[in-house]
Amino acid sequence: MADIKTFYPGGSSTNPVNNSTASVSATTATNVDDQNSANNALVWTGTAAQYAALGSKDANTLYFVTA
Repeated sequence: MADIKTFYPGGSSTNPVNNSTASVSATTATNVDDQNSANNALVWTGTAAQYAALGSKDANTLYFVTA
């Protein structure tokens, strides 16, 4: 197995990487901040043939191609 410096370049015998969770206190989230929300989100679903027939694609649309 590789030494710690291979996985953690800042780690060494004098500066170890501590993965211990003993000193970590847990908290429970009370809300979620959705940073990916969009007011005009569009979703399109269709076959590969339908997708090809669309011509130009909208950059604000998420396209799902089904079998």
